[in-house]
Amino acid sequence: MRRMRGFTLIELVVTMVVLAIVVAFAIPNFNTMVRDSRSTTLGDDLIAAINYARAEAVKRGGRVSLCASSNGTACIGNWTDGWIVFTDGATSDTAALAVTTVLRNWEAPNVNASITVTQNGADTNFFRFTGVGALARAGNVVISSKIEGCTGDSARTITVNRGGVARATNADCDDE
Repeated sequence: MRRMRGFTLIELVVTMVVLAIVVAFAIPNFNTMVRDSRSTTLGDDLIAAINYARAEAVKRGGRVSLCASSNGTACIGNWTDGWIVFTDGATSDTAALAVTTVLRNWEAPNVNASITVTQNGADTNFFRFTGVGALARAGNVVISSKIEGCTGDSARTITVNRGGVARATNADCDDE
């Protein structure tokens, strides 16, 4: 008599039940991990934009600004709509924005993004770098960013000091 190799129906059912239990625990944790990763990436994108704007200001020897932009060409909307870096044709460091040439734009982040930008304690929709890389207006810029529902310290607080240097720190998602 020949012996058959393979799994019995009972072995297959038990394996499927164990797999279903493992997947039931893994999927919620995976979703949390993805949300936390997106929150960290949002902060990294903002840091990249700040560093790019400052480098362009120094390279060009003139004013370069970063502002909230919903259309990628003008400073309208809020930070969760996206943002642009552009050469600023303003007549002074404290004058109104004058978008000359858009150098780069970032599209709207995740729909659950939360971004607040303040300078001197007041909300702002732009900040400007001078040709030497310093902030044009007095006072540090503080940016808080996170994806709603993130956990732990996946949120970011970015501080741009008067000299134009940006520093990012982890922040608790619950405190933002």
